[in-house]
Amino acid sequence: MSDHDLHVDDEQLLARLRRVADAVDPVPDDVVELGRAAFALRHADTALMALVTEALSEVAVREADGSGTASHLIVFEHEGTSIEIEVSRRGDFTRVIGVVMDGTEPYAAGSEVVLETSASQTRVVLDEGRFTFERVPLGLARVVLERAGHRVMSTRWFEAR
Repeated sequence: MSDHDLHVDDEQLLARLRRVADAVDPVPDDVVELGRAAFALRHADTALMALVTEALSEVAVREADGSGTASHLIVFEHEGTSIEIEVSRRGDFTRVIGVVMDGTEPYAAGSEVVLETSASQTRVVLDEGRFTFERVPLGLARVVLERAGHRVMSTRWFEAR
C-alpha cells in the first residue's frame, strides 16, 4: 500500500464532502471559462489557426442507424496551411481523422501532429499529410502541428463529440 492509497472509508467520506461542496458552493461558470481560456494560452507563441468552417448543424451531425455513430467536419486555416478534421463519435469515444495541406501539397514529410485533450497528448507522424487518432475521449481537443520538435501552429479547442 503506497502513501497515496486511501482507506475505503476515507474515500467514501471525501466523495460525500465533494458532493456537499458541489451543492453548497459550486465553481462559478465564469471561473470555469477563465480556466479554459488560460489553458488555451499555454502556448501563446504558437500560431493559432482560424476556424474556417464548422459543420455542426443538426443536419451535419448524423446518427444514421441509431448505432451511436455521428460525425462532423471542421476546417482550420493559417497562412496557406489547412487542417481538415472529421470527428466521428462511436459510443463513449470519438475517432479524429484529418489531412494537413500546405497550399495544394501535403504538409511537410516527417512533421508530427499532436492531439491534445484536457487529460492527454497523443502524437503521430504525418503520413502524406494524413493522420488518425482512435478512441479519443469525449470533450475538448485541439490539433497541434510540430516540425523538428517545435510547435508550429495549433487549432483552437473544439468539441470531440
